[in-house]
Amino acid sequence: MKISVLGAGAIGSMLGGLIRYHDPAVELVLISRGAHGQAMRERGKLTLQGPWEDRTVDVTATDDMAAIAGSDHVLVTVKSQGTEQAIAAAAPFLGGAIVTSVQNGFSDNVLLQHVDPARLVMGITATNVTIPSPGTASLQFPGTLVVGPRPDGANRSAAGDVADVLGKTGFQVYQNDQIEGVRYNKLCINSPGYAASLSQTNFIADGVCNTPWRRAVGLPLVQECLDVFDAAGIPLVSIPKLPDIQKLRKFFRLLDNPIAGPVVRVGAKAIYNRRPIQFSLEQDLRRGNGTEVDYTIGEIVRVARAAGVD
Repeated sequence: MKISVLGAGAIGSMLGGLIRYHDPAVELVLISRGAHGQAMRERGKLTLQGPWEDRTVDVTATDDMAAIAGSDHVLVTVKSQGTEQAIAAAAPFLGGAIVTSVQNGFSDNVLLQHVDPARLVMGITATNVTIPSPGTASLQFPGTLVVGPRPDGANRSAAGDVADVLGKTGFQVYQNDQIEGVRYNKLCINSPGYAASLSQTNFIADGVCNTPWRRAVGLPLVQECLDVFDAAGIPLVSIPKLPDIQKLRKFFRLLDNPIAGPVVRVGAKAIYNRRPIQFSLEQDLRRGNGTEVDYTIGEIVRVARAAGVD
């Protein structure tokens, strides 16, 4: 089996690397640029860090899109703002590959311009991966993956195949027929995290646990998302072991409880001062890169406009 990762940054390298680690028979191609891609090309290896001893896997890393030819699966993990350019360049070499988007942003329409709907699968991951140094991907929090078919079921067979392949990562993988609702649920959860990223604020310790921020920024953003998707008639779907927007709102309110709140805040700060959540948006801002905010928060704005609400 040949698996290629289009845009192998932190998430893409981790997913591809873990599949290769657990199934050495897989031929893995990582399409990657910059210092990270160069380090992997020079070494021919990728180092994986996580709740295990460092793992090193053999990889083929390149910036030549033709290298994906003959792939059975192509994972798209490129930043959303780069999707159009990347998928257009990859299209001549896709052949009959099943293409799976594992992206924060909503790039469905762009991908469908180049990929048969029966071979395009949308998925999400709830995990946190960083690149501490070129050639190394570090898992900060355990991963969960969710994939599912389109509402018309045209890609149901492909979605099942993708779930099997992603299961090789060792992450918990769920299939859900309401993948759109799962994706929008995650988008709601990320919205206050993106707001914290703008000021390089530790989302939990200095944001959520900070009463003025929570009341003036965090909770209103969560409520706005819920109101928008309610107006649009989009049901938000929960998945076991994945964060849930309703639970996040309850957590915000629990912190205002005069008895339980202080205890919860102390515990949360102890955990997240040690291991802060690093949103990809903040990582892009720190590097001076463009962000995919138009494809994340921008999607909420588009849904609101379509529903006729502000």
